[in-house]
Amino acid sequence: MCGIFCSIYQPQQDSESSKQWNICKDAIAARGPDYFMEKHFMLNNDWHGHFAAAVLWMQGSKITTQPSLDDNDNLLLWNGDIFSGCLAKDDVCDTNIILAELQSTTNIMSVLRKMEGPYCLVYYQKSSNMLYFGRDIIGRHSLLLKVDNKSNSLTLTSVANKEMREIVEVPAIGIFVMNLNMSQINLACYPWKEPDLMFTDVIDLLETNLNVDIDIKETISNTCSSALTNLHLHPEPKDVEYLENASCNKDFNEVLQCLLKNQEVNERVESLSKLLHQSVKIRIKKKPNYCKECIKIVLNDGNVICAHSKIGVLFSGGLDSAILAAIAHEYIPEDESIDLINVAFERPESQNQSMNNMNEKRNVMQKYDVPDRKTGRQTYSELLRMYPNRKWNFIECNITQVELQLYRASRICDLLYPLRTILDESLGCAMWFASRAKGVLYPVNEIYESPCRILLLGIGADELFGGYMRHRTILKHKGWDALVEELSIELNRISERNLGRDDRIVSDHGKQSRLPYLDENLVKHVQQMKPWERCYPTEKMPSGLGDKLLLRLLACKIGFQYTANFPKRAFQFGSRIANGKENANDVSNRL
Repeated sequence: MCGIFCSIYQPQQDSESSKQWNICKDAIAARGPDYFMEKHFMLNNDWHGHFAAAVLWMQGSKITTQPSLDDNDNLLLWNGDIFSGCLAKDDVCDTNIILAELQSTTNIMSVLRKMEGPYCLVYYQKSSNMLYFGRDIIGRHSLLLKVDNKSNSLTLTSVANKEMREIVEVPAIGIFVMNLNMSQINLACYPWKEPDLMFTDVIDLLETNLNVDIDIKETISNTCSSALTNLHLHPEPKDVEYLENASCNKDFNEVLQCLLKNQEVNERVESLSKLLHQSVKIRIKKKPNYCKECIKIVLNDGNVICAHSKIGVLFSGGLDSAILAAIAHEYIPEDESIDLINVAFERPESQNQSMNNMNEKRNVMQKYDVPDRKTGRQTYSELLRMYPNRKWNFIECNITQVELQLYRASRICDLLYPLRTILDESLGCAMWFASRAKGVLYPVNEIYESPCRILLLGIGADELFGGYMRHRTILKHKGWDALVEELSIELNRISERNLGRDDRIVSDHGKQSRLPYLDENLVKHVQQMKPWERCYPTEKMPSGLGDKLLLRLLACKIGFQYTANFPKRAFQFGSRIANGKENANDVSNRL
C-alpha cells in the first residue's frame, strides 16, 4: 500500500503545484510510513511534473522505493497488489514487475489486460509523452483527480482534504490518458468494458465536473462483466424444488444441513470454498513477516523474529467476517495470534448516566452493549470452540462521543472528502476507529493496540450474495430479473460508493485493507451463477437464512452453529454510530 501524488503543471504555475502538494502531503505520508520520496521533472517545454510516493512495504524481500524510474526514464507510481494471473510472482515486488512489463512494450493496454488484483497507478511514458492513470476494474484503491482549467494543471492523489475544492474520485470505468504533446489539459479514456448507459452517465458527469471533453478509446477487457445481466431469469419449479422442500423445516441450522446433503448444492459450496480459500491465502501470504513495530527494526538494518499478530479481521461477529477469520486460521502459523477487531460507540444518552450507583466495569458494558459487540463475543466463542489451539485476540474498541467528535472534525472529515453524506460519515468513522484497533482484550480487560499491518474486510459479500433487505423487497415486487440486475449494478457501483472511501480511511493508520470477497476470480465465478443459487430471499426463507444463502451454507460446512444464521446488520447500526432517524443520503453538517 502506498500514498501516491502527481501534479502536471506549466512552468509558470509552480506555486500552484506546491500549494496542492502541501494540502495532501501529510495524509499521503500517513499511508506509507516506511519510505518517502518526491521527484520533479521537466517533461517537455509545456509541462513539468511533480511525483511523490510514501511506501508501506508489503512485497518483496526488501523495500522497493517510489517513484520508480526505468532505464528509459519512464516513471511509475504504483499502489497495488498483483495477487493472481500471469504477472503474479512470489518474493518480487509488483512495482518492479509492472515497470519492466510497461518498459518492454509500446502497447500499454496489453499489460493492463494481464494485471489481476487491486491497484491504482500513474505511469508516464517518456517516448510517447503520455500520462496514464486509473484504478483497477473493481476500483479497490482510492485515486482522486483535480483539473484546474484556470492554472492549466492536473493533480492526482490517493487522498486529499477539504481545502482541495472541486476534486473528484477517478471512476473505476477504465484507464485515463493525458497527451502531454498538447499544451492544454486533455483526457481520453480506455474503458474496461463495452460502454453502456452507466458508463455514459459517469463520463458525462466527469466531463461536467472537470470541464474537459473526454475522448473514448477502444475497450481494454471484459473481465468481471456479468454474463447474466440481460438474460430473462426465472427458475422453473424443478430448479428450486430442493430449496422449497428444505425451507419447510423451522430450524435454520437443520435447513442448511439438509441443503448440504444435496450433491449440486454441496458442489457449489465446495467451488466457492476453494476460491475463497485461494483469495484469503494469497492475501495472507504476500507480505513481510513483521508487525508494525518489528518492521521498523528491520528497516533500520536490525534483525528480529516477529511473533506478534500480523493479520487482523474487522470483526462484527457477522457471517462475512466470521468466515474470513476461520479461513485465515488455515494459513497463519498456529503459534501466531489473529486479531479480531470489534468497534462500539458510546450511546449518546449514556453520557448523562451517573456512575455513583454502578461499578465502572458494569457501566462500560452498558455504554457499549451494542448489537455488534454481542454477536462479536458470540462468534469469538465459536472460534475458540472450533480452533482451541489458536490465540484469538478479541479487541473491544470502545469509542466515546467526545473522541468521535474530536477525530471526526480533525481527521476523518478530510479522509472522506470528497464524499460528504451521513452514510459516508457513519461508515467512515466506524471504519477509522476499527482500523486504528486500540482497545481492550476480552475477557481479560487488558489494554491492547493491534500491531498488524494487514486487515481483512468482508466488503463485497452483500453485493455478491444478496445480503441487503432491499434485495428481498426487489425480488418480492419485481422478480428474479430485477434482482440480478440490481446485484450487477451494485457491484459496478461499489467503487464509487464504498471502496475509495474505505481505502482512504484504513490506510490512514499505515495499514492495508485486503478484500477477499472482491478477488476477480471469485467475483467472476459468482456472477456466472444463477441468482437463486447464491441467495433465496423469499418469504419461505426469512432473514438470517435466504439472504446470502450460499455463504450461510459455507459457514455451516466450516462448523459455525450460530453465526451461520445471524441476520444481516449494517455496520453503522451494529456499532451504533448511526442515527436511524437521519436520511443516510443527506449531506452531513458534521463534516
